[in-house]
Amino acid sequence: MEKKRPILYGVADYAEIRKANAWFVDRTAKIRDLETTRYAMFLRPRRFGKSLIVSMLQYYYDVAFADRFEELFGGTDIGTNPTEEHGKYLALYFDFSGISKKTDNVREDFDYYVALRCDTFARDYAALLPEGLSERILKAPDCRKKMNEIVSGVRASTDKLYVFIDEYDNFTNTILAESGQKAYDELCHGDGFFKQFFTILKTATSGTNAPVTRLFITGVSPVTMDDVTSGFNIGTNISLDSVFADFTGFRHDDLRTMADYYAPLCGFDADKAYDAALIWFDNCRFGSADAPPLANTTLVLNFFDKLVRVRTWPDNMIDANLRTDYAKIRHLVTVDRRLNGNFHVLEKLIAGGSLEEPLIESFQARELSMKENFTSLLYWLGITTITGKKFGKTVFGIPNETLKELAAKMIPAAYSDVHKIDERVFDINDGLCDFAENGEWRGLIDILSGIVKENFAVRDSVEGEKVVQSTIVALLTASGGPYFVTHEREAGGGFYDLALAPQLDRWPEIAHAALIEMKYVKAGDSSPTPDALAKIKAEAIRQLDQYSADPALVSAWNLAPQPSNRQTLKLSNLQTVALHRLVLVFHGGDCILAEEV
Repeated sequence: MEKKRPILYGVADYAEIRKANAWFVDRTAKIRDLETTRYAMFLRPRRFGKSLIVSMLQYYYDVAFADRFEELFGGTDIGTNPTEEHGKYLALYFDFSGISKKTDNVREDFDYYVALRCDTFARDYAALLPEGLSERILKAPDCRKKMNEIVSGVRASTDKLYVFIDEYDNFTNTILAESGQKAYDELCHGDGFFKQFFTILKTATSGTNAPVTRLFITGVSPVTMDDVTSGFNIGTNISLDSVFADFTGFRHDDLRTMADYYAPLCGFDADKAYDAALIWFDNCRFGSADAPPLANTTLVLNFFDKLVRVRTWPDNMIDANLRTDYAKIRHLVTVDRRLNGNFHVLEKLIAGGSLEEPLIESFQARELSMKENFTSLLYWLGITTITGKKFGKTVFGIPNETLKELAAKMIPAAYSDVHKIDERVFDINDGLCDFAENGEWRGLIDILSGIVKENFAVRDSVEGEKVVQSTIVALLTASGGPYFVTHEREAGGGFYDLALAPQLDRWPEIAHAALIEMKYVKAGDSSPTPDALAKIKAEAIRQLDQYSADPALVSAWNLAPQPSNRQTLKLSNLQTVALHRLVLVFHGGDCILAEEV
């Protein structure tokens, strides 16, 4: 019997994965396409498998591994028909993910690391380098002189140099978010040491017998590259090219194959696992709305790793490391304890579900206050994806439940920077769990409406309805809990405002669900009379009648059948779920009506 293939979650070493015969999606065919570009930058969101691509390329091109080609690439697409350049390069490799994010010691840490990589290069290729070059590199007193020795020495030889830089902007993004623009500028502008590093690199790609013949850089966004090189003018940003749209990530057929392989071996339902992967990790598109939908590589491996090892559904679908990554950028939406324009872009995304702006491929950090640039940054970070085109603009939307939750967390986090509300997110989670068990919704709505009122007081009343919608949706989503918090979804021929849709695949014991219709009266208008309020309520009930009768919704939520469809709807073996239909009416930031109808 064939030994079950392991899942090496968190491992980005291509050779280790191949040696263990671990689960691996073959993307080696893309190497042929990559060779059409000498100097390439490839951007993808965090945890999307970039480091594994760099590792694969290094093993393919590095002369030190040429005699292991069959071991490493046998059975792969490129292994059956390799290019002429495989195993022909000296590889100079940098991974900047480990550089200190603290401004006090970032330069010292950077210099030490670059010097270490240069010394490793000198030792690894001592027998292949021109006579005396290895010793000159090792004796050079600092990282810049070591880099210059490598550049000048290889230029004077017949050797070819392939430079790999993984996570080039990892530490600069964190410093920008947490330490501010000034600290960031000291790295990337003027005589900043990071700018100097790329100046040396740029020199090495130009002139007669340029020593750097190929260059491959990965990162998250183009911001730092634009700052340190005034645009990536030493090469090509291939991130939006259609041929590389699925260079990383899992396609639907990859997910299906993985679920079908492990399910019978480990005793879980393949269809449920596949569907969950689509809901939580999928629908990321790169380059255009026509690009294949992709699931985040690391998140999928984390999910299946837990299913395979523990053989039970994971309690938490979101990788803790990813939560940490996205928590860093909360600082981009507040300045001096005040909400800025970036916050309003994020708020529109949560409340309206989409953004329409040009996709900007290159911009500097100091330009992030511009709405179109921050909107594009959300795309590069992976918080949004491309969902369409409209009048020449790109339409961006949140791709999946993971990113929806992470984006939503930024709103209460930003409000917390203005006045503390973080601890109440835990109370909201408790309220959702209480509602799931016993149908008690009043306490939950009281907490939400209280936070809405507080934040409405510090916002322009013209934006009142958006404040109410985005705050409630964000708080419910960010608090976690046993529900999908869905907003403006189609049901019964209309679009409901808000729903607490039970996650029955994970928690079949959920006994209650909710459809919520929210109505809004402008703060500047007088408070509605009892008759006016009754009309508002009647309209909300009419809409709820329409939504709650939708057969697809009734089936998906396993709702107890209404008398009108009791004879026609066939229920599953799960306990039926009671539907609560709630009407909320806000006058400005005040909730003046909260009733179940």
